[in-house]
Amino acid sequence: MNCNVKQALAPRLSAIARWLAVAMVAGLGMALPAWADESSAASSGSPLPAAGPSGLKFSGFGTLGYWLSNGPDDLRFRRELGQNIPRLEHHHERADSRLGLQLNYQASDKLEWVGQVVAREKADSRVFNSVEWAFLKYHPTQDTQLRLGRVGLDLFMLSDYRSVGYAYNWVRPPTEFYGWIPFYSIDGGDVVKAIPVGEGQLKVKVFGGQTKSAMPWGADSYKLRADIGGLGVTWESDEWRLRAFHTRLKFKDNAPYGDLIPYLQAAAPVWPGGAQYIDDLQLQGQRLSYSVLGAAWDHDGWQVSSEVAFTGASTTFAPQGTTAYVSVGHRFDKWVPYVSFARSWDSSKLELTAPPISALDAVAANIQYAYTSTHTRQYTASGGVRWDFADRMALKLQWDRTVVAADSTQMWGLGPVVWNGGAKHVWSATLDFTF
Repeated sequence: MNCNVKQALAPRLSAIARWLAVAMVAGLGMALPAWADESSAASSGSPLPAAGPSGLKFSGFGTLGYWLSNGPDDLRFRRELGQNIPRLEHHHERADSRLGLQLNYQASDKLEWVGQVVAREKADSRVFNSVEWAFLKYHPTQDTQLRLGRVGLDLFMLSDYRSVGYAYNWVRPPTEFYGWIPFYSIDGGDVVKAIPVGEGQLKVKVFGGQTKSAMPWGADSYKLRADIGGLGVTWESDEWRLRAFHTRLKFKDNAPYGDLIPYLQAAAPVWPGGAQYIDDLQLQGQRLSYSVLGAAWDHDGWQVSSEVAFTGASTTFAPQGTTAYVSVGHRFDKWVPYVSFARSWDSSKLELTAPPISALDAVAANIQYAYTSTHTRQYTASGGVRWDFADRMALKLQWDRTVVAADSTQMWGLGPVVWNGGAKHVWSATLDFTF
């Protein structure tokens, strides 16, 4: 699609999506958070399920969690980038706990309304920002699906059930891979075409619109929006799920560190080493690309999954490089012990020269902070166990050992003790359920 046409359509699709989201909230009676058969269909490998009987259907999910970490007050843990560190500091239960409710209304064999609200810790927890799905789904044919409204952002293998702890074995998805992307949905739409291939089914997907998230900044937050578009293919069989997706974003807002630009412009004649980052600190208009390959295998109790992603950006102050994880588990009746390893390699470098006068030291420190808070260089080895002790309920215990570089602490909050790099241990427990 022509780039100008995409830019012209994006605001219209976004406006329609916001209208649908408001209508869905009203239909939910401003109910609390959500999940549904859409996520279970995705996990079972059936993206285009047959339409069910007409009428309303409610379903939900939830997680109660708590974590502890070792060491001095140097780094502060969070599950994902959009969480506000000050809120988690004395409320460790907030990082993983969440509650959801989903509404499905089957209007006809071809038409369905879907709404989902998720209450979880994030920088802006107002009701409208908690609506993660609010879309109209239409099947013109059995093998074609169109969705318009606020739809899930399909970046990972867990995209449709990223918040549904009961749907996976870990306490939380690998932070290096899933945690740094704050976006969960897009205001726009997508199209899926299913094609039988071999012993499985190939699904081709195209999506586009606008995505947004509130980003924490100290005890406050700022709004981050981006035009987004992508395409991908998924092949699924009884045992295998293979994926390849590519997504591009163009940011529509500046970050607070853009306030440094006037200082750098004024100091440009005496400090060219700082002035070189003037354009990079202007986040609005910058672009980011994200390509993902994934595979999952489930056979005879064994559950193996892995994903690798490649990120590129037009600014120094955005993640760039490779992230990946691999996870292996085995089910023994109601028990699933598992191990995993995840890593983030960030390829960008900040080449900031020392300022020529001490009056610019604070500006240099803030540039360094802007870089540190937008990059992740770390790896995590994890081990845990899941116990399905009751119908639709699971208890999980997990240990993580994360080695974090001194200059790339994006996924952590900084404490009063200076972080010079090293290992952090996190112990977590969750109770996951669906209803």
